[in-house]
Amino acid sequence: MKIFLTAAIVTALLTWAGTSVVFAKGGGKEFYSQDYQFNQPMKGYEGQAGNYYCSYQRLPNRVCTTDGSGNERCRVKGWTLRQYCY
Repeated sequence: MKIFLTAAIVTALLTWAGTSVVFAKGGGKEFYSQDYQFNQPMKGYEGQAGNYYCSYQRLPNRVCTTDGSGNERCRVKGWTLRQYCY
């Protein structure tokens, strides 16, 4: 299952040309960034993919509430996998 998810992420990143594409200084090579939402923390692809090197971050999606005393309480309601290829 993880192999298919990794392959899908790499394929999507190498073919995706959205608003997160930035050109590097002088080289003209594109930088790709894409976010994926999950209910649990997932691993992304880390390593060489063609001419690109890909890395990722796992970011918790927190929902915070404040009680009558002003105390803040936060809970993780999901995860964002942010994939970078440069």
